[in-house]
Amino acid sequence: MAGPGVAVAAASEAAGPGSIRGRWVLLVAVVSFFLMGAGWAAALPVNGTYDESQHLVRAYAVASGQVYATPTDAIRGGGAWFDVPRSLLPDDIDCTFKDRAPASCQTPAPDDESTERVASAAGRYNPVYYAVVGLPLLVSPDLSGIVAARLVSALGAAVMLGLAVFVAVRRRRPLLVAGLIVVATPMAMNLNGAINPNGWEIAAGVLLWTTLLTLFRARPGELSERFTRLLVILAGVSGSLLLVLRALGPVLLILIVFACLLLGRRASIMGLVRRLDVWWVLGVGAVVGIYAIGWMLLSGLSDSEGAEGNAASTIPYSDALRQLALVRSSFWVNQLVGQFSYGETVLPSWTIIAWYLTVGALVGPALAVVKRRHALVLLAILATSFVALAALELAYLRNIGWSQHGRYIVPFGVGLVLGAVSLRRVERTFGATGVGRIVPGIAVITGLLHLWVLLLVQTRFQFGQGSGLNPLRGSWKPPLGSFVPLFAELLGVVLLVLLAFWVVRRLPVPPADDARLSAGGALEVVPGAAVGPEPVDGTGTRADGRAKNGRQPTAVTVGAGEVGPTPTENAAEAVAAPVPPAQASRPSGAADAERSDEAVAQ
Repeated sequence: MAGPGVAVAAASEAAGPGSIRGRWVLLVAVVSFFLMGAGWAAALPVNGTYDESQHLVRAYAVASGQVYATPTDAIRGGGAWFDVPRSLLPDDIDCTFKDRAPASCQTPAPDDESTERVASAAGRYNPVYYAVVGLPLLVSPDLSGIVAARLVSALGAAVMLGLAVFVAVRRRRPLLVAGLIVVATPMAMNLNGAINPNGWEIAAGVLLWTTLLTLFRARPGELSERFTRLLVILAGVSGSLLLVLRALGPVLLILIVFACLLLGRRASIMGLVRRLDVWWVLGVGAVVGIYAIGWMLLSGLSDSEGAEGNAASTIPYSDALRQLALVRSSFWVNQLVGQFSYGETVLPSWTIIAWYLTVGALVGPALAVVKRRHALVLLAILATSFVALAALELAYLRNIGWSQHGRYIVPFGVGLVLGAVSLRRVERTFGATGVGRIVPGIAVITGLLHLWVLLLVQTRFQFGQGSGLNPLRGSWKPPLGSFVPLFAELLGVVLLVLLAFWVVRRLPVPPADDARLSAGGALEVVPGAAVGPEPVDGTGTRADGRAKNGRQPTAVTVGAGEVGPTPTENAAEAVAAPVPPAQASRPSGAADAERSDEAVAQ
């Protein structure tokens, strides 16, 4: 039993960046998401997903030094022209979605690296993403280089998603891990495994939500100095990426930060405002933002002369609103889970419904138990996502026609799920037993759906639209063969499921009531005990774990957990583990600075 002058070591951040367990969690998560993206990279023909032919031309151009091109009416009233090798693109590249044909309809690209002039609708996009994924195309401007570039893109997205899982595990939030699994939809994995900046944009949005919610919702003293610094850096990197990946990035960044502020705790936010590293990150972000806006103005990214043959240019707005309600909104909702190729490859309705049931399993209980203010913020995230897409559709309707996709708003929309599972009241409502079932259950269900969806889409390109499910047959074979994509996907899914089972076994849910150490050193739940600091007891030990004179006592081992703060962490931040933050130690005077309602689990 912890005696006078003894503090209990912090265990809410057991998987630190320097610990072996922390490194393994990060490695397994990154490898899992990479393999799932790699499955798509190896399964698709050239231009097998939205606008890939446009993005791969831009990627080769940037890697070869054609960073800026004079804005011209190259395609759909915008874009630019670039010199690319003839070996890069096959002929009849659009036949798969125009004719619903198997990918064998494409004529293989010639073995000729002489250049030709090619238009790209992505010709005015910011070059940052393309400078990275375009390097394999510069080395091998053919199908092999395209697959390698896809794998580079998949790796970048996997690192960001893996870091988000690492943060959740470090904070001992198993339900947040489930939320991250749910938002990593088949559509997101498809984009990760393609040459398309939208995949990185979604992953950056997920990481930004995870880091900001962790920073803004932690009670004072819960996060070690080292972990806080890491979170600030990750938030800065992911936010900066959002600024430069696509034109909508600055708007998405503002929406995410604003929503996280509404879900955060005032004391935590004010504590961050006083940190020097936060101001450094904000300064760097401001520079990146100026660069991003400057590039938009220089490249004419927002300018368009209008697409020729735009059938929607004269449609009455009453008819447009009808199509928004009946057609476009359904497309957005389906695409969030998966509507592939150029939208003609749809999933069975039960697949879409099954995925949204996993979303409802997390968000539904949250709306029922969280504070009204938090519930309104979650509903506002959902409403804003649809309103933003509708507004953009109407804004561009006369110029380029129906143009908005549900995937465009995903970096912001994932906050509905991540925001819900970040509220501690939700996790405590499920309880340890409920969390122990729902986290691996969601991992298994979504994993099976990932495999099913990849099989459907891969065989669609082998046989054509609506024909065949046997990956051994078909007139076309994926670049690395039929089994490599499915095996990579299976291995990634298995790793993610194993990680989910490990999480619920190793990361206990904090008890809803007060807790104390029993004589055996274990946590003993005391139902109905008061929440918050206790007065100084007869031994001279205060509720915050310090001696009466205010000195920090020595940390000791509790059970098999880690012992106290590491030398790089602030010893004053040692708190009872895994006592909920509402009952954890606070530095002297911190409890008086918070509102009384902040001491209640949320």
